[in-house]
This record gives sequence, structure tokens and C-alpha cells, in this order.
Amino acid sequence: MAKKFSEYARERRADQSAERREAERVFRAAYAFGHVIYSARKARNLRQSDLAELSGVAQADISRIERGQIAPTVPTLLKLADALGAQIQFVLPPGDGNSDDAEDHGEVLALSVGA
Repeated sequence: MAKKFSEYARERRADQSAERREAERVFRAAYAFGHVIYSARKARNLRQSDLAELSGVAQADISRIERGQIAPTVPTLLKLADALGAQIQFVLPPGDGNSDDAEDHGEVLALSVGA
């Protein structure tokens, strides 16, 4: 039996909604990450051109990263972190979320970049 148009339209809206949610999640993550790079650069009193010179990453790319328009590749991220004297950290939340220890905020995994 063929689908009715209303069934097809409902499925299509659900698919688009999931795609939109994922696109929004990616945009928010890129924007938040860009803000971290921006904040680290400002904390070190660097201009984008200074960071570009120190890292070897084009100033235009730094601008796009800071505005959340693009996400850096791993090599670019490593160059920026090294130039900023920064560490890359991943925070793993507590396993079950039922910890009795109020100070248990998860495990931090740090990647040291540079010398």
C-alpha cells in the first residue's frame, strides 16, 4: 500500500528536525570552542596576527575559528594550543551520575602540547 502524502510529510519533517538539531549542536560546539580560543588569545594580550605568526595558522582562519564559522583540524588545533601555551583537556563525566562525593565532577584527561 502506498503512503499517503500526510504520512510522507510527517516523516520528512521528523528527519529535517533531527538534522536541524544536529546542525545546531555542531554550530554551538564550534562557537563555544572558538570563544575558548578567543579568550585564551585575549588573556595573553595577543592580536590575531600575533597568534597567526606564532602558530603558523593564517589570520583569516583564526578569525573564522573564533567566530565559530569553522572548526580547526587536529593539526591546526595543536598549533594554536602550542602557540597559546595551552593544554587540550577532555572532561569525562562521572560514570553513573550517582556519586556520593559532591566534589566528583568527572575525570579530566589532558593532552600536553609542546616541549
